[in-house]
Amino acid sequence: MSTPRQRSGPQPPPPGTQVAITLTTKPGDHAIVRVIAAPHRELADPGRAAQLLEPFAGALLVDVRVGERLVLPGAWVRREVVDRGEPRPPRPVRPTDLRPPAVIVGEGQDAALHWGLTSWPLALQAPLAIPAAARPDPHPVARLRRLVLVALGRRDEVALTLWRQDGFEVPWHDVRLIPRAAWWFEIAQVPPGTRYADAEAAQQVGRASPGQWPMGPSS
Repeated sequence: MSTPRQRSGPQPPPPGTQVAITLTTKPGDHAIVRVIAAPHRELADPGRAAQLLEPFAGALLVDVRVGERLVLPGAWVRREVVDRGEPRPPRPVRPTDLRPPAVIVGEGQDAALHWGLTSWPLALQAPLAIPAAARPDPHPVARLRRLVLVALGRRDEVALTLWRQDGFEVPWHDVRLIPRAAWWFEIAQVPPGTRYADAEAAQQVGRASPGQWPMGPSS
């Protein structure tokens, strides 16, 4: 079996690593960020799917909770989010926790919806303005904090005034979270109701590939 290529520099934190990031100056107002995977370690794929991870080299796939609420089920973040967070006890990662964002790459007939290790051609026949919020871009700490507040319905607590405007394009960098999200999946011909695990199985990548990695001790 092919092994993930090694990258120089500090190794990414293991799946299940958790840190707290502050949301506001109020005591106890924080979110818990959990590492789900590092792209060239847990998500390494010896086949064609490996190139889909290039925009996220050095980033981490995480989920984010506030209290018992899962606020962001999957987000790509920069390593600084974990490095600058306050360490918390780890929480095991299960296979069902792997829910990466979906992003759009390319233009026109070359456009495609990339969802984790799966790729769904869009083949747009006419020029179409693809929202910047749908393009791949891992979140730094400051933006992740604002996204969590918006997801919680606390937009008025975001420090930047432009984020409070109704017409502001929230930079989710995840097709699943932008307005009319379902439309992108429809034109990519992703079958309705498809979960990410189903998408992997349909394209025989990731966990569906023979000999691929387990998600951890609880998988």
